[in-house]
Amino acid sequence: MRIVTWNVRGLGRRRKRSMVKNLLVGFGADIIILQETKKAEIDARLVSSIWGARFKDWVSIPAIGSAGGLVIIWNTRHVSVLESVVGLFSVSIKIQGVTETDWWLTGVYGPNGYRERLSFWEELAGLFGLCGPRWCIGGDFNVVRFVAEKSNGGRQTRSMTEFNNFISEANLVDSPLQNANFTWSNNRESIIWCRLDRFLFSTGWEEVFPGNRQIALTRVTSNHCPVMMDTIKVKWGPCPFRFENMWLEHSSFKDNFKKWWEEENFHGWAGFTFMRKLRSLKVKVKVWSKETFGDVKKEKRQVEDIIKQLDEEDRGVGLCEVKRREREDAREKLEVIIVQEECRWRQRAKQDWAKEGDSNTSFFHKIVNGRRKRNFIERIEVGNGMLVENESMIEQEILNFYKNLYSSDCDGNWGLEGLDWHQISVEQG
Repeated sequence: MRIVTWNVRGLGRRRKRSMVKNLLVGFGADIIILQETKKAEIDARLVSSIWGARFKDWVSIPAIGSAGGLVIIWNTRHVSVLESVVGLFSVSIKIQGVTETDWWLTGVYGPNGYRERLSFWEELAGLFGLCGPRWCIGGDFNVVRFVAEKSNGGRQTRSMTEFNNFISEANLVDSPLQNANFTWSNNRESIIWCRLDRFLFSTGWEEVFPGNRQIALTRVTSNHCPVMMDTIKVKWGPCPFRFENMWLEHSSFKDNFKKWWEEENFHGWAGFTFMRKLRSLKVKVKVWSKETFGDVKKEKRQVEDIIKQLDEEDRGVGLCEVKRREREDAREKLEVIIVQEECRWRQRAKQDWAKEGDSNTSFFHKIVNGRRKRNFIERIEVGNGMLVENESMIEQEILNFYKNLYSSDCDGNWGLEGLDWHQISVEQG
């Protein structure tokens, strides 16, 4: 999923619309949020002039005279919208996700005046109550969060404080902006830069799209940079085998492990035998884990549904002794599943100080997602100073680097001497 927000500073001129269309096609966005359209009416003809895809739909706020205007346009082949809400300063759409992961996207165009901003914060607070735990909000807020987000400095204003209060009360995440520190310029001799455009999102939305990145794009035809929220999942390649601590919680694991180890017999030197045993053991452990634990998350949801159904029946006609026993068994099973789930997330988050019984799995999700973002390689600089961004080329350059690093010459000398250790630099997403 790629979402782009952009203050285009008007769509009146035909040449301007052609340039906007060309850029949006290059972005490959599924949804675009455009502010300051300066159009009193957004019709099919206008949308077609700026949107390259044939399949489209939109929701908009008309401009007042030659000021304002906001529109969200989406590709109907990739995005299914269930409902929409239009306010004074925002447009919101509810997007159908997989299973129970429907989420809300809000596009905003913040006002300049302080009194209007009070109404703006009230409108966003109401949307926070409406949109629930999976919410993403993006656009031109027309206010910065901190003094450091303005090139000319200044002081912390009341509007900045109220912006931060809204983010804190709504428990939203403001992720770092890549490629730029600012998104708007006054384009004057005494130049001023500010970060007015951004995406904010809830932790529930981040769980649906854990690999999100907020990227500033090239500033053209407007004094605002387009900002892209890229949620495309990173291709990590084959998943390596990892030992799960929750296996140790199962009563049969140690006995099975001993049996699997003893039944494998290989001939050869000790190191070879040991490695072959580990390889064979890995296959058996993975099969056993799948058969024993299955999909922990899915199983947890099924057990919760059973308990809920029995509770509803108990409130109605009551439960017989057999069904009471069934409910107790389900509760005991749920307790075991929760312990397993906590154990898994503690291990993945690598939080050594986490204690048994801490069920704050959303925190561990956040830690894991943070590690995943830090480990993502977006581009590398190779020895000749060239930047490589293509995924397959990055993989090949890294392989070549380590091949050269650990290869030996004809005299049996390892290729470490004279190696420029700074010839390869990695930039993380």
